[in-house]
Amino acid sequence: MPLDPNDIEKTEKVADFVTKNNFTYLHDSVLSQKLFGVESSFVEENPDKVYPFSEEFDKSKYIKLYTNNKAGKAGRATWFLADKDVIKKNKQYINEWQVVVSSANAGGQKRDNQLAIMDNHSAFGRARVALKSFTNEKEAINFKNYVSSYVIRYTFLMTDESLTSLAKWVPDISNYSDENQYIDFKKNIDEQLCDLIGFDDRDFEYIKHKVNTFREGKN
Repeated sequence: MPLDPNDIEKTEKVADFVTKNNFTYLHDSVLSQKLFGVESSFVEENPDKVYPFSEEFDKSKYIKLYTNNKAGKAGRATWFLADKDVIKKNKQYINEWQVVVSSANAGGQKRDNQLAIMDNHSAFGRARVALKSFTNEKEAINFKNYVSSYVIRYTFLMTDESLTSLAKWVPDISNYSDENQYIDFKKNIDEQLCDLIGFDDRDFEYIKHKVNTFREGKN
């Protein structure tokens, strides 16, 4: 349970919303940080299979690869092109869209979590962790918009920053297509979530303030 008493009632409302609609929590769908088996030393160990990044490339032979340029603290996450066959683990996910966050600050507790969509020609190393994977881009976009809302960003903040706790309070509404019966992704997602969960205007102002305070590093 959150330490701040102001959050207890709100997380109880979130829990009621999840239970009432037979939802789960997003934590259950987060994919392994080692999804593609790409370690931080990958580029240094496979120099003959990794190339400078270019927007134009033969998608039948190569993939986009986001990983550290070198192992250790000096390494920086960088885009490369790589031979398609370098990925041996979970290759099926290369053909899907993943919505990812920085593994160093996945929940946004310390700084921006760098939420992004990896397209269906991409793989990545441990610098990123996938919240969910989708077979079409539209659902990935809808999901990204969902987790970008104030209400959902707030629920990310209700656990500590460790990956083992990531998204344990984040409602997973399961269906992120335009046919979802709970959320119309073309409309204001926060307004809809407040109605569904039972947050009033005062609750939402508190939620916005909390999210913005964390984002500005004032916590």
